[in-house]
Amino acid sequence: MVYRAAVIGCGKIGSEFSDDPKVKDIYTHIEAYRACPDTELVAVCDIDRKKLDSCGNKWSIQLRYTDYRKMIDEINPDIISICTPDPTHYPIIRSILESSDIKAVFAEKPLAGTVHEAEELVRVARQKQILLAVNYSRRYSTCFIQLKKALQSGSFGGVQAVSGYYTKGTLNNGTHWIDLARFLVGEIVNVHGYDVIREDGTDPSLDLRMEFAHGAVGYLHACDATKFSIFEMDIIGSRARVCIRDSGHSVEIYSVGESTYYSGYKSLIHDTVYAHCMNDMIVHAVEDITECIRTGKTPRCSGEDGLKAMTIASMARESAASNLVRIAGR
Repeated sequence: MVYRAAVIGCGKIGSEFSDDPKVKDIYTHIEAYRACPDTELVAVCDIDRKKLDSCGNKWSIQLRYTDYRKMIDEINPDIISICTPDPTHYPIIRSILESSDIKAVFAEKPLAGTVHEAEELVRVARQKQILLAVNYSRRYSTCFIQLKKALQSGSFGGVQAVSGYYTKGTLNNGTHWIDLARFLVGEIVNVHGYDVIREDGTDPSLDLRMEFAHGAVGYLHACDATKFSIFEMDIIGSRARVCIRDSGHSVEIYSVGESTYYSGYKSLIHDTVYAHCMNDMIVHAVEDITECIRTGKTPRCSGEDGLKAMTIASMARESAASNLVRIAGR
């Protein structure tokens, strides 16, 4: 079966990343629906008429709307992507879940503006039996799926520590890091947030100290986004080290071996490099969504996953404000 898809929001992640000559793989929702044999892109929507027409002309899409409600009423798509600015996610998704007969919503992060709103979206989607997926994109990377299997198998030994760096907001990019840590390492059971760099705005980048369910401790350090962008994660196992670099585009593995400098000492020896780990993740996400519609499986990044990442980020913000450790689930 071919599922009919529509995209709300014709900005960068909806369409415009495809205009960047440096982007070589598929990075937008529109391209992903075009590339997946199980989906047909039938309509696009944006309140900016110029942006909408630019997108429609580029992809030869005839059905263009400035009102998503009208689009849904007239074409009744099976899958809808939400690629609009963050503050609009909750009201648009809430309206879609309440008023439409769709099969799936594929939302950009964060799922909503508050944990309460995200909880409501997850609850309504479950009640209406609508699949809700969130684009924490690294979950859909073949490279990271294989890495998760290796970590779970114990081939890298038990995880001792996790650390990383990020920019651009605890709720924004911070939840990307939190979600990847949950995906690869395991559940985060408590968190303490520290406002070290003291950014302005509604979503400052906090430093986080986290404890995982199996006992490992993680540290996430915020950096100044006005200087550069960064997203890195370092996982130290008892038999190997995993270094996620360049926003996840490359992964380096170091294995325990005999020191090249001192007799009788063990050290971490550079072993393997995996490149192009971020290629076509959004295509894999769309493929995963269509498979889940057919089979009833849970998507690789569900609404519940999006909610948990938001919850941990929110607890970190509360902790930074109160200088108290926040316990997950309390």
